[in-house]
Amino acid sequence: MENFCCCILGFKPNNMRTFIYLSALFFVSACSSSSEKNYIHVTGHARLKVVPDIVELSLRAQNVKPAMKDAVAQTQVDVNEILAVCKKYISSQADIKVSTISTNKAYDYRNNREVFTGFEASQILEVSLKNISAIEKFTEELLATRISRIDNVRYNHTKADSIMREVNLMALDYAHKTAEKMCQKMNSRLGKINYLSNFEPAENSSLGMHYSDNNYDMNLYNKSFGGRGFKMTAEILEFEDAAYASFEIE
Repeated sequence: MENFCCCILGFKPNNMRTFIYLSALFFVSACSSSSEKNYIHVTGHARLKVVPDIVELSLRAQNVKPAMKDAVAQTQVDVNEILAVCKKYISSQADIKVSTISTNKAYDYRNNREVFTGFEASQILEVSLKNISAIEKFTEELLATRISRIDNVRYNHTKADSIMREVNLMALDYAHKTAEKMCQKMNSRLGKINYLSNFEPAENSSLGMHYSDNNYDMNLYNKSFGGRGFKMTAEILEFEDAAYASFEIE
């Protein structure tokens, strides 16, 4: 016997500025019995859809010059320009992380062979913008610098860990309540728990936090768009978890 139920609710945790939309699925397996005891096996699924409140970006400055010292010097100048823009929109220094400069030889592939073109220097800034509404103006000012790339634009939530724990407890609660309702329907009483896990026997890698769309990159070639392009609209985050439980039936 299988039972399936789906509900969609409005949810607004404490201290959160935006509504979180909830979608939950319950899957209940048939009761099984042995010569000694009967058991009920229950699966509870919970999903929260959350509006992000932070956007994370990887910013890159990169130059190729005949002399390595010139490539490094130009890259440092470019990074300082990028930093000046970042500090206008990001107040916490902890939200701006700057890598060391990396250097390498640069080659082009011409006529079926590699041709040395100079020395390359690059530096990456990992930044977190908590004012998502400023993303368009922020990127506009970044494009006015000598920035080379904007990679891995990722929307996130500052309370992602707390939300994931809440989803975990919701899945557990749904599994338990569904088991109780099934037992009531069959004029039985739910006994002690026999098994409880967040993972199926074969782990379900699709659970956890994920985005409703892919990440975005902006590859800049003389300030024109390249790659998959860049999207200003904040994506909806989805947090999903499951609880697998087995109870005795008395």
